[in-house]
Amino acid sequence: MTRPDPISNRIAGYGLLALGLAAGVVLPHPATTALWSASARAFRRAGDEAMVSRLLSATKFGPRIARGLKRPTAGALYYGRAGLA
Repeated sequence: MTRPDPISNRIAGYGLLALGLAAGVVLPHPATTALWSASARAFRRAGDEAMVSRLLSATKFGPRIARGLKRPTAGALYYGRAGLA
C-alpha cells in the first residue's frame, strides 16, 4: 500500500475547512461539523497535528469535531465489513 501524499492531504484539509466555513452560512451545524471533522482527519493524515489541535481547541465546535474524529469513517466501515481491514 502506498503512503498518501502529505501535500495533497493538506490541500484537501484546507479545502474541506473552507467548504465548512462557507456551508456554515446556510447549513445547520451538524453538516459543518462533519466537514470540519473530515478536514481534521485530512490534516492528521498529512501529519499536521498543530492544525488538528487548532481545530479541536475551538470553544464551540472543538468537542463536536473531537467526537467526529472518534467515529469510524465510511471507508473503515466498508473495509471492515468486507474483511479487508
